[in-house]
Amino acid sequence: MIQPQDQSSRAVTLSTLSLSPAQCSDIGKLQEKFKDLFHDVQGLPPRRAVEHEIQLVGDSPLPNLGLYRTSVTKSDEIKKQIQGLLEQGVIKPSCSPCGSPVLLVPKKDGDWRMCVDYRALNKITIKNRYPLPRIDDLLDQLHGARYFTKLDLKSGYHQVRIHDEDTWKTAFKTSRDYSSG
Repeated sequence: MIQPQDQSSRAVTLSTLSLSPAQCSDIGKLQEKFKDLFHDVQGLPPRRAVEHEIQLVGDSPLPNLGLYRTSVTKSDEIKKQIQGLLEQGVIKPSCSPCGSPVLLVPKKDGDWRMCVDYRALNKITIKNRYPLPRIDDLLDQLHGARYFTKLDLKSGYHQVRIHDEDTWKTAFKTSRDYSSG
């Protein structure tokens, strides 16, 4: 495993099973050169040319569903995860007229993943019919590449910014007020 020497940045590890020592050294140098890219995500992603818009079917009732029943243990876990998201600046308290319930899903390692049940919102959303890029075209763009890796997949869902006029549609509900410690 290759890890940057700077302990203040998030450790980035790469599997070196199929790499030569020279390749490992090259990757280590690249990690050191671009260490400013390997930091913990704070706040919302930057504004880009394309932001996710949520267009609703006209005159549809806004989803405002009840909460799912949770145990005390799960409620504490939801509180912990929400506190973390508030501290990161990824979410903020809302008074939105719509809201979707939160639930916890077990991960393979025994931890919990917090999910928001947006099925009711999805039912009244106008589907985007823009075609996805062809896999052949995407692979052609990688011509000449020597190394492939997956970086920052943990926060991948937080990297697409929601259009400002549509953020109220993404509100979710919990059983407690988590904005105060």
